[in-house]
Amino acid sequence: MGRWSHLVGAGLALFGASQALAHPHIWIDSYYQVNLSSPKVQILEAYWQFDVFSSVDMLMEFDKNADGQLTGAEKADAATAMTNLAQYQYFIRLQVDGREITPAQIDVVDVGVVDQAMTVRLGITLSEDVDLRRDTLRLGFGDPENYFAMVVPEAGPIKLNGMLAETCTPVEAKAEEFYMEGWVDLQCDA
Repeated sequence: MGRWSHLVGAGLALFGASQALAHPHIWIDSYYQVNLSSPKVQILEAYWQFDVFSSVDMLMEFDKNADGQLTGAEKADAATAMTNLAQYQYFIRLQVDGREITPAQIDVVDVGVVDQAMTVRLGITLSEDVDLRRDTLRLGFGDPENYFAMVVPEAGPIKLNGMLAETCTPVEAKAEEFYMEGWVDLQCDA
């Protein structure tokens, strides 16, 4: 677990801000998933899929039996290594009606491998209920150090499920921040 679990911290330390700004070194397809069984949201999830090159390096570190999957202790070690990113708030950026909010808790819920790429599922507990009938929840990902490129997948920056999903409209918005690919604003009618 040692080598990759320290890669993130060492990479940011070795590459000064000016070097890191030149270009990212790790690409992550990232999106949010929101369950809308109620218009009040306090829990949501984020999903990541690492680029192939980073995934190969991580699998060499964690996939001890080289079967292309993470199971048992392999999965636990990879999840523990991902917690190093907690100091960067897992690159999660959230706002309610233009006011930045910090999640009360972010947990690494699962790690895995899909099409030879490492995946991570994060559970996010907001510090307050957000009533989407009245408030706009703005979601994005960004790494100000620009070591990680948080890329919006082709399917979009958000997936909605639950009984009220059809009453809510996600609207993509341009990011002013240089380190973010974009935002998605979420509000509901019902």
